[in-house]
Amino acid sequence: MNEDHADAVLNYARHFGGLADASAARLDDLDQTGMAITATLPGGRIPVRVAYSRPLDKPEDAHPMLVEMAIAAQKASATSSPRGEDAVARAREAAARLRDRFKTVVLGTVSADGLPDASVAPAAVDADGTFHVYVSGLSPHTRNLAETGRASVLIVQDEAEARQALARQRITFACAAEGVARDTDEFRARMGALREKFGQVMEHLEGMADFRLFRLRPSRGRLVAGFGQAYDLDPRDWGKLGHVNDTGHTPHQKA
Repeated sequence: MNEDHADAVLNYARHFGGLADASAARLDDLDQTGMAITATLPGGRIPVRVAYSRPLDKPEDAHPMLVEMAIAAQKASATSSPRGEDAVARAREAAARLRDRFKTVVLGTVSADGLPDASVAPAAVDADGTFHVYVSGLSPHTRNLAETGRASVLIVQDEAEARQALARQRITFACAAEGVARDTDEFRARMGALREKFGQVMEHLEGMADFRLFRLRPSRGRLVAGFGQAYDLDPRDWGKLGHVNDTGHTPHQKA
């Protein structure tokens, strides 16, 4: 298969494995439910699992299934734009999808003493890319935001939606954090956006005096759209992407 149908294996990895940037692929194994493939990407070689559209009833069903999938992948390849442009287009779609669907963010903070903390916070993003999070004054991350003025914001694809859990689409932002006083127009406007997003529970939380609203201004963003598909992202315009040219992954050497 690898010698006679290398192009088909590569198309399996690109189309069914979601690895548009793959330049080569090797079929490692077949079983009743799918294929194990090693794909070569700009950042190195990675394993990818490609599932069949339906499980095989018997070994002889493998050949017609592979042919069926090869035809589908070839058709998709023939009708798509050039590979690099196609990958960037899909990355933009991933960024837009993450922006439209997220409600909470994973918030990374650090204390003044250097103790890290990760938590989940309700958040909304403005048209200019600024985030606002509403957090409890009793939580370590709130104290960390006030003390250090720094935060990391992570928006990540749901595991149930991902083809490969290890390649979940995600965006990370490095942010400067500032508190927003309650008796201001900004506070009222941003809380209105959070109420619209979360409903009655946010109306209840808004009345709790220990909660605080923080403005998080991103200085840089990084989108991971899949294996080998990392992009620098403009926080002010999530459609502006620049591919990250890394040095690749170094395979582990056995002693």
